[in-house]
Amino acid sequence: MQNPYVRLRELCGMSQKAFATKHGFGKMTMVYLESGMYTAVSDRQNQALGKECYEKGVDAKKVLASEFEAASLNEAYQQWRVAERREKAPSVLAKVSPPFVGDSELSPVACVVRDTTGSLQGFCKVLKIPSITMSRYMRGETMTMPVELRAALSDVGWPFVDELDTAQAKWRVR
Repeated sequence: MQNPYVRLRELCGMSQKAFATKHGFGKMTMVYLESGMYTAVSDRQNQALGKECYEKGVDAKKVLASEFEAASLNEAYQQWRVAERREKAPSVLAKVSPPFVGDSELSPVACVVRDTTGSLQGFCKVLKIPSITMSRYMRGETMTMPVELRAALSDVGWPFVDELDTAQAKWRVR
């Protein structure tokens, strides 16, 4: 399944760079949106794509209904994110299991990231979660597991969510 934002942009005949330039989006905005690291398509992003589809004669509602069985872009985007993480994350997360430990330099969550994908960006792309949210949690700046991470891990049926959160909480108060 393809990201519905990417699908519609491509149906309009626009490259990522040309679309970003025309509509005033930064490169990283497009990268995060199209890799699923944003939790939703913003109103501005939605309006820009809607305008492009209108100008190019692409019936976005029809594409979303027929190809994604969704009534809206955000509904299709959410379905795509969940499907992508369910396909790719289990094999990545299978590399780690309790006990989760950290040290003076790395939190237990940071160790999970290192031991699964090797990088924060890679982990966030696989799980379709915002990197800033994950970064704050890894460093211990966020007290509890972010909703986005908990939902992503639950979506893929990873059985160690609570164990990881407990290990991170213990490390944070060290």
